[in-house]
Amino acid sequence: MSLNLHSAVRGMIQAVNADISATYLQSTGYTLNASGQQVATYAQAKTVQIQVQPPSGRDLQHMEFLNLQGVVRTVFLYSNPQAVDRINVQGGDLLQFPQFHGEPVDNWLVTYVDQTWDVGLTGWTKLIVTLQTDRPS
Repeated sequence: MSLNLHSAVRGMIQAVNADISATYLQSTGYTLNASGQQVATYAQAKTVQIQVQPPSGRDLQHMEFLNLQGVVRTVFLYSNPQAVDRINVQGGDLLQFPQFHGEPVDNWLVTYVDQTWDVGLTGWTKLIVTLQTDRPS
């Protein structure tokens, strides 16, 4: 029997920091445009509920080790996004949500999958996401 502590404390987390809606774009690879540049392609967009938090000290240590720079957030969600894996040519999933409440929606690249818990059932995933320079069109 597994024990999902996240579900046990979910109500208390929501009282302090409520989930927000985000758009999840699962990478399907890329195509080449007329000039031969790679253009990312994605599966049908899905709306998901996410919990956005600042990175913890442990998260910051991971990011330093991975040489990640920029604006980052820790995101919890009930799904199974994939981070960039250049060797296996997979990942590159995006989440779209505002950096701060009331601001325009931004693209956030899933750069690191930190934890997963029974993803196929009722579990969740903890991600590190990095703000991208482009905005959704």
